[in-house]
Formats: sequence, structure tokens, C-alpha cells
Amino acid sequence: MAIKQTPRVAQAARAFVSLAVGLFLTFSQSHGAEVGLLALGIFGLGFAALNGFASVIFQKGLAAIENVPLTMVALLIGIFALLAPNTISGAVDQTLTPAASDSLAFKFLVTGWAIIAGAFELYQARRAGFKTLAGRDLLINACFGLLLALLFLLAPLDIVSQVGFLGAYLLMSGVHAAISAASPAAISAASPAAKANASKSTKA
Repeated sequence: MAIKQTPRVAQAARAFVSLAVGLFLTFSQSHGAEVGLLALGIFGLGFAALNGFASVIFQKGLAAIENVPLTMVALLIGIFALLAPNTISGAVDQTLTPAASDSLAFKFLVTGWAIIAGAFELYQARRAGFKTLAGRDLLINACFGLLLALLFLLAPLDIVSQVGFLGAYLLMSGVHAAISAASPAAISAASPAAKANASKSTKA
């Protein structure tokens, strides 16, 4: 079964959370690990709550179930970011200072989110079809996430740069989601009745 176009309410919810947290990071005077973890926690919990609510209310059946994995991942990322940064990194190295521990936890959580979200949305884009409106939107989201993951894995970034790039990712993702939510649906994604009406209007 093909993936349906994500409801505009869900896109708007994602845009709201991403832009709000992205702007918070942009204008924050501190780009330390504590601020990054706080922002990541708010994003994860906000994304899970709003995306889950929009999926349950505005999508039915398989379309709603398809959003569950990403919603659960966002929820777990948000919880770990707010409650267990020292536990995550402390399990790797007990000699780390609190600041270094928080920095490692931040990098671990952001990289995990970027890989999982990017891979899952790439899979959804392939299922929907890269030439469809839904497929293109999902592909762009996937590219944002996978590029962030590659940056965190390959580039020698300090914590200030890591938090800054997370903010940039959230702003770009939020702007794209807002454009998707505000743009009129393409005729190919419209209902059969809408297509029939459009066809009649063209013939007339």
C-alpha cells in the first residue's frame, strides 16, 4: 500500500517544534552541552507528542501506524536527553568529567536521531515513490537527517559547533515542513473526485 501524503496538520506541528527549538538555539547565548541536551529533549518530546496526536486524529489505519516508529524514537531521544545524559556517556567511560560526559551524550543522541530518522524517512520516500509529492517531501527530510549524521560522525566538531549544527538542522527542517504544510497539494496527490473535477474544467 502506498504511503499517503502527510496531513498538513502533522507537517505544521513538525514545523512548529523544529522552528521553535531551532530559534531557541540560534538566539541562545550559550551553546554548551547542557543547552543542547535541553533543546534536544524539548524537540524530542514535542515532536513525539504533536506528531503522535496529528497521526491519531488525522490519519487512519496503516497511514497512522507508519508514523509510530519515528514518534517512539523521538520520545526516547527526548527522555534520554532530559534525564540520562551522564548515564549514557558514563557507561562508556567512567573517567569523564560532567561537561565531557554531557558532550558525549549529546553527540550520541543527535547522531542516533539523525541516522534513524534519515534512514526511516528514506525508506518511506522509496515506498511512496521519489516522483510523488509525499516521496519528495520525505526524501528532503531524509537528506537533512543523513547529512547531519555524516557531519557528526566524520567532522571533528567541538560542542559549540555541534549545538550550532543541530540548530541549523532544525531550522532547515522546520522551514521545509512549513512550506509543505502551506503549499497546495499537487493534482497527483488529490482525491479522485478532485481529479475528475479538474479534468472536466480542462475540457470545458
